[in-house]
Amino acid sequence: MGMLASAVYVLAMNNFGPIADNAGGIAEMSRQQAHVRDATDALDAAGNVTKAATKGYSIGSAALACFLLFGAFMDEFSQFAGRPFEVVDVATPEVLVGGLFGVGMVFAFAGMAIAAVGRAAQRVVLICREAFKSDPGILAGTSLPNYERVVSVVTQAALSEMVAPGVLCVGAPVAVGFAGRFVGELTGRPLLGAEVLAGYLVFGTVSGILMALFLDNVGGAWDNAKKYVELGH
Repeated sequence: MGMLASAVYVLAMNNFGPIADNAGGIAEMSRQQAHVRDATDALDAAGNVTKAATKGYSIGSAALACFLLFGAFMDEFSQFAGRPFEVVDVATPEVLVGGLFGVGMVFAFAGMAIAAVGRAAQRVVLICREAFKSDPGILAGTSLPNYERVVSVVTQAALSEMVAPGVLCVGAPVAVGFAGRFVGELTGRPLLGAEVLAGYLVFGTVSGILMALFLDNVGGAWDNAKKYVELGH
């Protein structure tokens, strides 16, 4: 209830950033005077800070949901197995290995997502270069570019490039759980598969929270640093 009580303010702060960013784009495309763009840049920089704060709120709520789901996972498995499953010993080598896989999955997903964004951005750059070369009137302001082509490329990239990260997130827990179960059957520990999967989930959740906070703050800092350099500092 405490988090929901401040949801209205968080949503307002979160919406401030995109509105200020779009205002700056409109001012630039409509060729407004320099002082207008300076004002929108300052608002955009403030919006980056508010967005970082509100994303921290969403990360906190997601972390709470993950831990609640983890508790539900343990309860459901206890009912399914017909025996209590309340403690996970991280000192068990197999559980620790599962946790390392969970941490590695977070970094692998982040790297794949960042690489996908880079590839999509490179396609947009090539399209823009081709458009400027074939139609010099775009830079002169006498003709309009083909916006539909860029939107189509970005949309297709957003869908196709995230297939591999999505498969990783869905397939890795299944593979880790079955591998732990296989080892447990060989060693006479029937709950080992669930314990390994629990270690994977806990370690992955904790490292994912830290990674999300890091990327959240870094994104806003990089954007504001770019604006600071563009102002001539």
